[in-house]
Amino acid sequence: MRAPKPSPHPSLTDIQFKPLSMTVRPRKPAAARTDVTDRIRCEFVEMRGFSPTVEQAARLFQVNREECTRILTALVEEGFLRQTADGRYRLPPQQ
Repeated sequence: MRAPKPSPHPSLTDIQFKPLSMTVRPRKPAAARTDVTDRIRCEFVEMRGFSPTVEQAARLFQVNREECTRILTALVEEGFLRQTADGRYRLPPQQ
C-alpha cells in the first residue's frame, strides 16, 4: 500500500487566527428619530385608509419593531393616531 500524498492545503492546526474586530453601530441621534417619525406621519396622511399592525408598519417604514412601537405609541398619545381593538393603527375619523 502506498502512503497518502501530503495535502497542498494547510491543516487547521497550521492556520494562525486573528481576532475579528467589529464596530457597533451608534444609536440614531434624536434628529434622525424625528425624521422617521415625520416620515411615518406623512405616510398615514397620504394613505388615508391605512391601518397596519406594528409588524406591518415596522417592515414598511424599515425600522425595528421596538422603535416602531415607541413611535406609534407616541403618535397615539399625541392624538395623531388611534389604536383599534385588534391592535392596528390608523388616523382618527375626520370631523
